[in-house]
Amino acid sequence: MNKSKIAQAIAFSLTVTSLQAVADSAASNDEIEKFEVRGQTVENSSGFLDTLQEGKLFAGKKTSVVDLSEQPTLVEPNLRQLFSRLPGLFVSEQKIPSIYNVNYRGLGDPHESEFIAFFQNNVPLAANMFGYPTIYYMPGAQRVERIEFIRGGAGLMYGPQIGPVVNFVTRRPDAQAATALRTEHALGTDGLYSTYNEVSWAQGDTGFMASFDHRSADGPRANEDFEVNAGYFGLSYEGFKGIKLGFNLDIYNSDSGEAGRLSSAEFRENRDLVKSPYNRVVIDQTIASITYEQQLSNTSSLHGSIWYNQMNRLSRRSAMFTDPANEPATTNIDEQQFSNLGIDLRYSMAWGDNHIFTAGTSGYQGDSPRTRHVSDDIRSSAQNAADLRFEQDRKISYNAFFVENLFRFGAWSVSPTLRYERINYDLAENVKQASLNRDAIDLDRTYNELLFGLASSYQLTTDAEVYVNVSESYRPQRFDDLINPSSELAGSNGPTISRAMNYELGYRAQLNADLLFDVSVFRIDFKDKVEQIQVNITDVERVNSGDSRHQGLEFAVEYTLLDTATHTLTWFGNGSLLDTEITNSVTTALIGNDTAYAPNHVIRTGLLFNHDKLSASLSATLVGAQYWQDSNQARGNDATEIAAKIPSYQVIDFSADYQLAHNWTLYGGINNLLDKHYYSRVRSDGIDAAPERSVFAGVRFTL
Repeated sequence: MNKSKIAQAIAFSLTVTSLQAVADSAASNDEIEKFEVRGQTVENSSGFLDTLQEGKLFAGKKTSVVDLSEQPTLVEPNLRQLFSRLPGLFVSEQKIPSIYNVNYRGLGDPHESEFIAFFQNNVPLAANMFGYPTIYYMPGAQRVERIEFIRGGAGLMYGPQIGPVVNFVTRRPDAQAATALRTEHALGTDGLYSTYNEVSWAQGDTGFMASFDHRSADGPRANEDFEVNAGYFGLSYEGFKGIKLGFNLDIYNSDSGEAGRLSSAEFRENRDLVKSPYNRVVIDQTIASITYEQQLSNTSSLHGSIWYNQMNRLSRRSAMFTDPANEPATTNIDEQQFSNLGIDLRYSMAWGDNHIFTAGTSGYQGDSPRTRHVSDDIRSSAQNAADLRFEQDRKISYNAFFVENLFRFGAWSVSPTLRYERINYDLAENVKQASLNRDAIDLDRTYNELLFGLASSYQLTTDAEVYVNVSESYRPQRFDDLINPSSELAGSNGPTISRAMNYELGYRAQLNADLLFDVSVFRIDFKDKVEQIQVNITDVERVNSGDSRHQGLEFAVEYTLLDTATHTLTWFGNGSLLDTEITNSVTTALIGNDTAYAPNHVIRTGLLFNHDKLSASLSATLVGAQYWQDSNQARGNDATEIAAKIPSYQVIDFSADYQLAHNWTLYGGINNLLDKHYYSRVRSDGIDAAPERSVFAGVRFTL
């Protein structure tokens, strides 16, 4: 029996033991201190997630929490500032919103954040969590209250993913809230206009909230413009004793131009060169959820939600060109529709001598049809029937069941976790690309997985602890791994899931009233990565052939330098020191290379100043050099060459709010204060130049 199976058997035994103990202790619950599960059990210092929150156990797990109210107003897109106090997150920047590129610890290409699970109030934001785990929407920064960051395979609480979870907790309606109104408007560089508007009120046992968010800009280059519109409506009902019901609806639309990517020579000579003047990406997304919270007793609670996530992604992309006389003859019009209906239900109970038991289930049904049309009008997104190139039908059915118990023995606690998963793919090509010789794909495949996690902590003092976490994880196949519409898909194609083990050992403490500290060492063993093998000009295989090792040190420090009755000054510093290596590959030349997008350091530091009337932030981001592909080699040559390495860079950002009067506030900022010319995002067709220096200023009225 291998170590994984032994660990699972031990965890199962502990779970059975805990269930028996729950039953045995039922008669003695009167002796248990009242345990308010519906709220947060505040046992840890600020900056870390509480032990139990909404049916999820975080004891012994690597977590961070950032309260955005401590920072001045942020106007997107600038994820550097949004994530400035979350250690290790690497932002691969581009100039338009709606395509968010983030990765962590060198796990995969950051393109559209496929290796990080983004949630909003515990509802997944990805187009499809497994088949197409890409991000095109984030809530407006002005509505986000705090950001929760969970590592170690996300502790097996949100899914099986190898990477971490980022959960945006937004303002929502409250039946006890007073009536409030907020409107803000800002102007900035390249024709930026941003407005955020919010109103909340309550009547009887019902709270209401609505908001509208708009951002638009011309961009520094032609066809680098964007327009974003987002609306939210929510209500909260608390008319039943011990029960809270909620409804939330987000509607989002973005329309962005793509001006084209550059070779290394073009970036040096003219970073504003336009190479795709007609390419566009349009996103329409709707997210709806119904939430249920119930305090079942003094020691138990139930949290549940039903959510619906619908998105339509339409892109128009032709080949890049610079000479109008050589304009491409055709453009690809690619449309993907995503419709996902999911559920999440979690039960938690305190029992015995301060132990906590949790159990739950989650799942979703996803339908994701895809079409591509090839049109001879590169300026239009019209989808004519005669231009249809291929059509796919893609369905996923996913279910998970999980159980976890926190055992406490004095200063020591241990939490074993078991998670069972079932995922089914039902994929078919209704129309196959005519140029392909293979048969149309019709695939029905099911996977069953059992995952184990173990978290433990030892309380050194009331304000300091050592923690350790070990979690199994896996990465389900993406749709294109199994049903690539443009490939011959040779006989050995058909990768299975990739697996990983996540290890974390750390120390965190509120060393005194002014100093918060967290440091850990980590290792991720990533097995059976999917690699793409180019067999010949047209034939591509995707196979499980790659292994990699990711290890390093991560830290976060916040220290209050000054704290008086009228003002505070806080210094923060955080970062990740990373070492990665490809340890196995069907392409032997890759073995020993660094993994792509794995800078040896991502460091952030800055100052936060808060006064009765003024708040300000000055932050610096320092990123080490990195390769943009696993080969660690350049692509192309001479004028078309894309250099092998993304050079290191340092960027400084500044923002501030100043309260003019009780209801009026001025705010503004300078992104890329020193106007550094750099890039952090490269694709096979070129470099995306990072944003130059930009300025914004606005006014806010609150009532």
